[in-house]
Amino acid sequence: MAKKNKVEEVEVENVDVSSETDVAKLSKLLIRSFNKDEEKTGKIAWNLDSDLDNPTDVKEWISTGNTLLDYCIANKAGGGVPVGKLTEVVGEEASGKSLLCTHLAAECQKKGGIVAYIDTENAMTPEFAKAIGVDLKKMIYLQPGTVEEVEAAILKMILMTRQKAPNQLVLIVWDSIAGTPTKCEIEGELDLNMNQQLEKAKVLSKMMRRVTGILGKERIALVFTNQLKVKIGTMYGDPLTTPGGKAVPYHASVRIRMNRRGTEKEDETITGVNTAAKLIKNRLGPPLRKCHFFISFAHGIEDVESWFEYMHEKGVIEKKNGWCYTPTYEGEKEFKFREAQWTSTVNGNPKFKNFILGELDKNLIVKYGGTPEPESLMEVEQTVQDLIDPK
Repeated sequence: MAKKNKVEEVEVENVDVSSETDVAKLSKLLIRSFNKDEEKTGKIAWNLDSDLDNPTDVKEWISTGNTLLDYCIANKAGGGVPVGKLTEVVGEEASGKSLLCTHLAAECQKKGGIVAYIDTENAMTPEFAKAIGVDLKKMIYLQPGTVEEVEAAILKMILMTRQKAPNQLVLIVWDSIAGTPTKCEIEGELDLNMNQQLEKAKVLSKMMRRVTGILGKERIALVFTNQLKVKIGTMYGDPLTTPGGKAVPYHASVRIRMNRRGTEKEDETITGVNTAAKLIKNRLGPPLRKCHFFISFAHGIEDVESWFEYMHEKGVIEKKNGWCYTPTYEGEKEFKFREAQWTSTVNGNPKFKNFILGELDKNLIVKYGGTPEPESLMEVEQTVQDLIDPK
């Protein structure tokens, strides 16, 4: 006969919960009770209002290399990919997924962090990574053969960081889920009735349950990339999907979808691509936001250039007779510049740069509790339509 689990009795002083203040006192007593074995099991209960060490609170971000995308994710200045969370970057080929991860690696190193780059697609170009700002001497480059080996590498990084340097910032990039086979697939152990993608989905599901449970307590950012595949036989809705099942999309706090919008030429030579980034999932700010930026083949994401298009759309910058000017800049129209001189104007004039950054702050931060502007509602509606019926 199975033994019944005994419910441990906890001694708690009598508290009258008839008032809001007393309910708060009871909450604190219960939290202390749950954490009484903290030394053995770790902390498992928090007060989200007063406990700054709670696992849901994102205290740190790693920039994506583009200010607009950083704002869209974090809904504040200084945002980017959240530390202590999982971010998934999806897209078709040549849409900028790996390049975005390279920018993240460079930004993490600027903050004094260590980077582990898991490259199962053999897609890393060392020369280009150095041009973007990655210090290859301080980066760990891994090329495991299976999903199971990827999981082992991630868990080892987390365990060693916790033991050797618990306060060290770490970025772990896995590029990519779709390009990594499972152990069964490599060893040819799949039966006729077994599906390769179903097997990968099961392995990933187990991995996510192990990893995400401890991720929020560590100063570690996880970034996975995934490919978009065509769903055969789809007649309505989005014909593209990501392989590997639903475990990663469910556990990810942020999902970014990259789309290439076209190329740019100079003297008949293609110099880069225009890219659109859409937040198809965001637990840290308003979802379904999007932004555009240019990726140069010479030096990666052009950050300041993307500000001009956005500021022009918002009416902060106007064009007239071949000149650009800012009507709201100190209440005068005399500050003029040529569009081709935008980057040098911003970087060479700190006062003007601060003005532009202030305008970005005003326009890109969504205020909670208010009524959305008609323009914002139209943008979200268009983004949803693009996801349902991409052109």
